[in-house]
Amino acid sequence: MLRPLHTFGRHPDSCRTVLQESDVSKLHALVRWSGTQWEISDQSRNGTLMDGRRLAPGHWHALAVGAELRFGTSTSAVWQLVDTSCPRTGLWPLEGEKVLRVLDMQENLLPDPAAAESNVFQSEGRWWWDRMDHVVPLLDGHVVQAGGRHWEFVLCEDLGVTQDLPRMTTSPTLAAPVFDFDLSQDEEHVCLEIHVGSQTLTLGERIHHYTLVTLSRQRLHDAERGLPPSSQGWLGIEALARMLGVDVPYLNIQLFRARRQVQNALGSALAVVERRRGEVRFGDYSFRIRKCGRPEGDWKAPGL
Repeated sequence: MLRPLHTFGRHPDSCRTVLQESDVSKLHALVRWSGTQWEISDQSRNGTLMDGRRLAPGHWHALAVGAELRFGTSTSAVWQLVDTSCPRTGLWPLEGEKVLRVLDMQENLLPDPAAAESNVFQSEGRWWWDRMDHVVPLLDGHVVQAGGRHWEFVLCEDLGVTQDLPRMTTSPTLAAPVFDFDLSQDEEHVCLEIHVGSQTLTLGERIHHYTLVTLSRQRLHDAERGLPPSSQGWLGIEALARMLGVDVPYLNIQLFRARRQVQNALGSALAVVERRRGEVRFGDYSFRIRKCGRPEGDWKAPGL
């Protein structure tokens, strides 16, 4: 799977594709995307052949579909270019059919939306892997797994990065966020605002906001019962799905979307939904719940 600038050679620290043939140089050849086509440049002592013709070293030569490449004089390894489309950020399957899964910047449910176990998305110019129990940044070459399947993360520069929501103004030290939920009388509509210091960010009305409200209410109920903060708010995934009248895969999708929306808005990997052994809860962040503008309850995070 070619990167925008791809190196072939014998040295494992400087080459993306490591070649084992004895006459291959440490850095043998470069392949790049010029913006309109793929090109190759020989950097070796023993030469690079394209369609049986030795390339002039140090010059860029256009590559076409079906082009056959040999690095050095050995005939044991012949490489063929099978796809000349532009480089894209995606997931390269390590098993099964080798077809790049091009990534959407907002949501990529794995292994598929019908059985979502994790989500890959972009926020603040970086790619993240939401494994539900925690969110980790992705670097080129990292392996992502879900549902018994494995992919290599292929990172290419993406132009025109957009966000679906406004974001908080960046600051070296942001205050702890406060989540403000506002429900309609019939609870068919839930709006969410996040307050950070003097800033207020309106996240609008989303289906997954009701999922967050349900988890917040459980935390509030447990606090009123006198449970310690570490034990407050935990609900089994299946129990929560029954409460919301949905199936577990759909619930997982709502949880992934809620976490992504909050991270995109605040620019940091907040654990707005925590998970443990088949249970989830609203994270350690203060919140207020209002119904038709009237206070229903509020909860303050420990230490605030």
